[in-house]
Amino acid sequence: MKHFGPNPLHRLCLAAPALVGLLTLPSAARSGADTPATEDPALRAATALYEGIHTATLPNGLRVYLKPVPGAPVVTTKVAYKVGAADEDLDQTGLSHYLEHLMFKGTDKLMPGDIDRLTLRNGGQNNAYTTEDFTIYHFDFAADRWEIALQIEADRMRNLRIDERHEFEQEKGAVIEELQRNEDEPWDLEYKAILPLLFGKTSPYGHPVIGEREHVKRATAAVIKAHYDKWYHPNNAALVVVGGFDPDRAMARIKELFGLIPPGKLPERKPLPEVKLPRPARLEMDSKFELARMVMGFNTIRTVDPDDPVLDVIQTLLAGGKTGRLYRKLIEEERIAGAVSSGNYSGRYPGWFGIQVQLLQGKDRDRAEKLVLQELQRLRDEPVSEAELKRVKNTVLTEVIFARESMHGLADSIARGVMVADLDFVKSYLPRIMAVTAQDVQKAARKYFDPEQRVVVWSVPKKDRTDKPGGGPGRKPPAPPARAPARAEAPAGGSAFSLKNARRIELPNGLTLLLFENRRLPIIVAEAFVKNVRLLEPENKAGIATLTGRLLDEGTAKHTGPQIAEMIEDVGGMLTMGPTGGSVRVLAPHRQLALGLLFECLSQPSFPPEAFDRQKERLLSEIDDAERQPDAKGQLVYRELVYGKHPLGRPALGRRRTVEPLTPADCAAFHRSVFVPGNTVVALVGDFDSKEMIDLVTRLTADWQGGPAPKVSPPAVEKPKGFIQRVVTIPEAAQLHFFLGHIGVRRNNPDYYKLLVMDYVLGTGPGFTDRLSARLRDREGLAYTVSANISSSAAEEPGLFTCYIGTAPENFERVKGMFLEELARIRNTKPTPEEVEDVKRYLLGSLPFQFTTNDRIADQLLYVERHGLGFDYLDDYRKGVAAVTPADVQAVAKKYLDPQRMVLVAAGAIDAKGRPLGKLPPPRR
Repeated sequence: MKHFGPNPLHRLCLAAPALVGLLTLPSAARSGADTPATEDPALRAATALYEGIHTATLPNGLRVYLKPVPGAPVVTTKVAYKVGAADEDLDQTGLSHYLEHLMFKGTDKLMPGDIDRLTLRNGGQNNAYTTEDFTIYHFDFAADRWEIALQIEADRMRNLRIDERHEFEQEKGAVIEELQRNEDEPWDLEYKAILPLLFGKTSPYGHPVIGEREHVKRATAAVIKAHYDKWYHPNNAALVVVGGFDPDRAMARIKELFGLIPPGKLPERKPLPEVKLPRPARLEMDSKFELARMVMGFNTIRTVDPDDPVLDVIQTLLAGGKTGRLYRKLIEEERIAGAVSSGNYSGRYPGWFGIQVQLLQGKDRDRAEKLVLQELQRLRDEPVSEAELKRVKNTVLTEVIFARESMHGLADSIARGVMVADLDFVKSYLPRIMAVTAQDVQKAARKYFDPEQRVVVWSVPKKDRTDKPGGGPGRKPPAPPARAPARAEAPAGGSAFSLKNARRIELPNGLTLLLFENRRLPIIVAEAFVKNVRLLEPENKAGIATLTGRLLDEGTAKHTGPQIAEMIEDVGGMLTMGPTGGSVRVLAPHRQLALGLLFECLSQPSFPPEAFDRQKERLLSEIDDAERQPDAKGQLVYRELVYGKHPLGRPALGRRRTVEPLTPADCAAFHRSVFVPGNTVVALVGDFDSKEMIDLVTRLTADWQGGPAPKVSPPAVEKPKGFIQRVVTIPEAAQLHFFLGHIGVRRNNPDYYKLLVMDYVLGTGPGFTDRLSARLRDREGLAYTVSANISSSAAEEPGLFTCYIGTAPENFERVKGMFLEELARIRNTKPTPEEVEDVKRYLLGSLPFQFTTNDRIADQLLYVERHGLGFDYLDDYRKGVAAVTPADVQAVAKKYLDPQRMVLVAAGAIDAKGRPLGKLPPPRR
């Protein structure tokens, strides 16, 4: 099923591997001029992604899809099983997701941690995710070592061991903590509440993927094993390989490893129950947070239904960018909401169409709901104009191209598509999108958006609650959609990649350009970085940088905000502005338009009063809402205590008392002093000629003038004189959010590479190979997310050394003790040669992943420029990492980590002494 809200990722963040090498536009469309391209060339380019796929079905039923991309430096493998939450018994929900975790625990040959260690040693990345309809596992490796992924997948397809020896119970703790963590974030409880109202408790889609808490708690190894034995067979799976490999060799190896695995007898799929659910349906629930949120849903169709692409078009029509109808109505015109989104969530069974609205503080909920219904009625009553329909189609088309830019994205689209249909269905998706007519949209709106068939869930702050009689059943919601914790990525690098062909140019007005030609795709990415914005923000105007950044594209001397949005979205581009600059991503033929808008927004914002008032109100609502989110509040207090008076200790959103007095004149003055060309660097990557690009940017920025880059002199930051502990008591929090650390280092620190290796030994890395993850998460089952890192935040100013864990409140003293023990161990004892060698192999072997898309290359160019590393930086990186020894790791741990002078902040349901509060009532009724 297409997912509502955050992607259902589970173990770690999905990687983004290498560029696709076959996507090209005709030469007429690749010129430097900004001549409009017809839909056909872009469509042909996008559909070319799926050309040359080798397919086979082995005698045991395994479907194989091989997409070789000559010259690609990485390979992605995906093994997809056609089983998900929809296939679970109603008294055993969450099994598919729990099993996904256990698939990394091992077999007779592989013990817990072995899969992650093999991935680490070969410089790869692994992950998995579960949906209602399927479960997908992936590996990303450099092209010279990818076949180890096949060995692991073939072994665990039928040889998984689920028992105490393979950490069954410990992983249960991690799954429960994952569930708890999600409950402390907006939208999770709303999502859980709407599913049974939409589908009924006995429907395959009536419960969320992660399952009911009690079902997870009482799951046994035998129950999970039975679920595995039902569904994990080659005839219920597909194997997808995309990247730089030889297809004949790959197919031979696949047949060798997978061919002898016997097929299984698959059970019947669950039938749809015949239930008559009350309509319209409504549920109002208490919210932990400060902002009211609404989810409105309508039952719809299967993914293979002919109307599915029509609903995808409607999804973008309603909430695709700033031209989306709901954005314009609720956010810009009525100023009632701070965020809106919509989604078509079809699946193997009939799915649903959802609309999310996050209100601003104190706004009228009835009015918001009425406005949404009016927009749906407008779709039913009025045909969409050709211009609007064309803009939506262009947006969908270019989003598909950008999403398939990486090997990983392309492989995932194939794997997901063949789980619900077949390869022809995948290939026909864009032609079906482009064939949608205004009449199709109107017909679908009439068919699916009957207001009398709507299901609505509101989460409301208790102070705003107004109970209505007969408002729907009150029930304890099932668990939220599972999500991957953010983990620190490997630092910049590239084994076969080099930045030496990049160019650095300083224009007469002081603007610095970094250029890197990459002709593999008809895409251009530009990222503008304005230096030291947070450091230049006055303390009494904290939040002005964020507010200024949000107003950059709300109007300029030449165009209004709506005009800017229409111009970029008409060509399917994406323009994003923020407090440190902005970025634009567009197909190459539209480079002049896109870059013109980017530089116009950077240099000529007009700060219109209406947009200023709207954005300030939105910012104030977000500030108040963040105060009630345990993770956000804990981080805020932690940074304040560590940084003290340093500007980085202030919240990026600002404080209510400093934001409320701000005026448009304040933002204009801040912009004039900070957003000057001499303080700005722009990285340009993609399909262009550098000389032509320099000439184009010179013309576009000729009128952008300004003084020199402002000077900064922030105060120094020292470690505290002793150990500081602060508890932030949040009774309604489901999980305890624990932060421990002190000030870190700058990026130019001579010990940087030694600290980098130390991080990956101690608390950072792929899978759960570092010491803290292996102990607190895998062996003890205390958390879903645990980490420690000093290198990733190192910048022009000192970053932070931070240990983090999300755990149950009763674990406070236990995890505190374990963190301090591990810090003492890495300071007092050299790590083993094997630990250090594994980390170095990972850091060097995973380098290509930092250059797999134009966006990532642009990021690395800016990184190099900011820190003065030079375009030969990758050579220094390789030498620096390779030279690190176990003695070096211990030495830098002893030098830079001081457990006696740390700050500890714990936010959650504990008292001032760290003791868990009494049992609380359910978070809603």
